[in-house]
Amino acid sequence: MQHIHFEVTGKTILTLLLLLALTVGGLALVWLLVGPGIAIGIGLVLVLVIRGLFALFKPHSE
Repeated sequence: MQHIHFEVTGKTILTLLLLLALTVGGLALVWLLVGPGIAIGIGLVLVLVIRGLFALFKPHSE
């Protein structure tokens, strides 16, 4: 079994928080300019993509 090692530093957390803030800001801008339906749809797609990536890299139990 392969092991993947991640080191989480302060810079990593800061980068993740910045990406989260930009994503939420972008969705809020889409909400205001286009409409709530499109913003909700984009948000759901992003959640599904992130969950898929977590499932892809999660260790498989046998």
